[in-house]
Amino acid sequence: MAKKVKAAVAKYNEGDKVIVRLTNWEKDESKLEVALVTNVNPAGKMLKRSYDVRTEGGSGLIMIGVDDKKSNMTIVTPITEAWLANGGTNNMFIHKKHGHTRANFASDIKLRADGEDMKSDDCVLGHFEKYNNFVFPTQGPRSF
Repeated sequence: MAKKVKAAVAKYNEGDKVIVRLTNWEKDESKLEVALVTNVNPAGKMLKRSYDVRTEGGSGLIMIGVDDKKSNMTIVTPITEAWLANGGTNNMFIHKKHGHTRANFASDIKLRADGEDMKSDDCVLGHFEKYNNFVFPTQGPRSF
């Protein structure tokens, strides 16, 4: 019996743009979305390397694998490579101070961080997400 040869899995870095396949729970409908890699979770003894991503629509997805056939959420390497080869771009990026953008905003919008320039808008929520790994600090006292 011949040995199975594992294909090399593509590795992505923070700030890379990828294509993510999202499948609903009934597995009857799937869609592709452009996403920004915001955090890399290293491989361990029991877990494969995974990624935290933010999609163009604003969804934050955690622990996304690469080319998982059975997964409902996965990065699709062949489509990502084809999209990048054809010059695929969007306006999502990681800012050193503010974090990553929450969605794919138009290029003519002046982006602001949370609580910044509040006179222009009623919304306290800005265009940047400060925590790239989607782990937020505890707010207030906890009694467990």
